[in-house]
Amino acid sequence: MYIVHCDKIIKILYMRVKVENIKFFKNIPAQYSRSLIYTRLGYEKTNTRIETDRRRLIDRWITEAEELCETTVIYRTVEIAVHKNTITLDGGEKLESSSLAALLQNSGSAVLMAATAGSRITDEIRRLQESGDMAKALVYDAAASEITDAGLDWIMGLLRQQLIRRGMALTRMRYSPGYGDLDLSCQKVFYDLLSLNEWDIELNEKYILVPEKTVTAIVGIEYPKG
Repeated sequence: MYIVHCDKIIKILYMRVKVENIKFFKNIPAQYSRSLIYTRLGYEKTNTRIETDRRRLIDRWITEAEELCETTVIYRTVEIAVHKNTITLDGGEKLESSSLAALLQNSGSAVLMAATAGSRITDEIRRLQESGDMAKALVYDAAASEITDAGLDWIMGLLRQQLIRRGMALTRMRYSPGYGDLDLSCQKVFYDLLSLNEWDIELNEKYILVPEKTVTAIVGIEYPKG
């Protein structure tokens, strides 16, 4: 009985340490590009002429979508070791990707991060689709995707400012599960290490995150040479 009690204490302490390594920001300011939303909608920046009334309507829908997004960013720093095409995290987790290994070749640590727009926006997109308002649903969907990605841009900008004071830098880009040769199944590593279940985020059997407007990524921390 005493041993079981100790095991529970150890498990609780382990989970507490794990959670304490994770940092987050809730309801971060939406700093996104409307032009990129238009690009997602299929409008070419230079070649597509949009009627004034149509543009006003789209802009209004984008603003409405923004108001429904409750963007939260979760992140943590992990030590990494890169050998050939394998990236080993400090807990023993492994990511297999030649492209990611090349990106992280000068990094001894990395930042795992996730951004989610929350369930309000995805619930509204689903409602619009079910009611047949597909045009509005399409704009909401594109806006929510861009706003979610902007959440990762935001935290990378903040981290970059902090690191530059210490003579360090982030890698030129971030990398997400399902991108390039990093298999989507790696989403499970990000999900577990960021404790995304604590944020009411689910991972289904196809490694898709729910709410849908949730993304994860890894970016390397590069140290001064010499």
